[in-house]
Amino acid sequence: MEMPRVALHTLGCKVNQYESEKIAEEFRARGFDLVEFSDEADIYVVNTCTVTQTADSKSRQAARAAINRNPNATVILTGCYAETSPDQVNCIRGVDLVIGNEGKTRLVDEVVARLGLSPAIRNPKSAIRHRTRALLKVQDGCDQFCAYCAVPLARPTMTSRPMGEVVSEASDLAERGFREIVLTGIRLGRYDDGLVRLIEELAGIQGIERIRLSSIELTDIPEGLIDLVAENEKVCRHLHVPLQSGDDEVLRRMKRPYTSEQFSVFIEGVRSMATGIGITTDVMVGFPGETEEGFENSLRFAERIRFSRTHVFPYSVRPGTAAAALRDDVSPVDKRLRKARMMGLAAECAQEFASSLIGQTVRVLAEGKHQRANFSSGFADNYVRTVFEGGKPGEFSEVLIEHAENGIAYGRLADGG
Repeated sequence: MEMPRVALHTLGCKVNQYESEKIAEEFRARGFDLVEFSDEADIYVVNTCTVTQTADSKSRQAARAAINRNPNATVILTGCYAETSPDQVNCIRGVDLVIGNEGKTRLVDEVVARLGLSPAIRNPKSAIRHRTRALLKVQDGCDQFCAYCAVPLARPTMTSRPMGEVVSEASDLAERGFREIVLTGIRLGRYDDGLVRLIEELAGIQGIERIRLSSIELTDIPEGLIDLVAENEKVCRHLHVPLQSGDDEVLRRMKRPYTSEQFSVFIEGVRSMATGIGITTDVMVGFPGETEEGFENSLRFAERIRFSRTHVFPYSVRPGTAAAALRDDVSPVDKRLRKARMMGLAAECAQEFASSLIGQTVRVLAEGKHQRANFSSGFADNYVRTVFEGGKPGEFSEVLIEHAENGIAYGRLADGG
């Protein structure tokens, strides 16, 4: 019997990406044929995001694209948009199944039952793809309720996976050839069994050569974490710490639990302990009540901190959040102008950070071939994308950085690299 073809499309955070990969692995284990989302499939799964209005729109667009590609396909929407706005999702003509976040673990079973197939797992091990970096979810849920954020509505239950379970999965990833693992969670620093202790356990696994952290909140950073980043060679010199705004009044209105001064003191301390660390962030512009002066304060703060990479996005109303009751008083034109100015600064700082590597030799995990013939692309431990001649996907190379362009470092294999 020819098994159905399945295509997945993922929007949003690394937690969503991890969950999509687990869904894909289970489909493969049941014998389904995984194809690209742009191909014609019998089953389409869209793992949605609702962090902004744009994310909602892209989720709907992906569903309609699947329906247009094969009107006879089974189309399933899951994820945060499906969780917070099931009525809107169900109104999309052609969507067959809407499953919230907590139902993701049952998604494949529901498809199997819907199609009347055997529920037995067919070939779990041979179904797994090999990659260079693997996401590893250790925590889920958020209870902070920042004024603008719908994540606590979509993922309200704070949970942490048992350490033994996480270590076992990491060991399995190492056996399958993954060299770097990225620890993910909605509130990663709130991992119940202790994030520092977990990292120390993972660092002892043979075959895992790098441990990278995804986004972590300033107020969640546990004691001892920065020492680990500075001293343990397996732990990447990279932190993604969301700022959102560099203006104290906007931070207060956002219900963010820190001041710009507290953020600045933390960054200075980290940089004094971990030389060459990459610090990336998220910045929102146009939050209700952000005056021109408030935006200028935020811009000057980002100019002073000089993040190595910044994700900039305009505020958009999220139904059910505290900010939804505020007047959205920054015009769309001003939001676009502020976003452009902040992105211009972000590009300048990214280029500056990449240029600071010129003349240094960095260790790069090649993730794939670059568009230039015989060139590879990957990341240094401080999260600077690096392009160099030679290299093999899945292998580390010592790369001498010769120049930088648009925030990307370019180099060649160092002697013996």
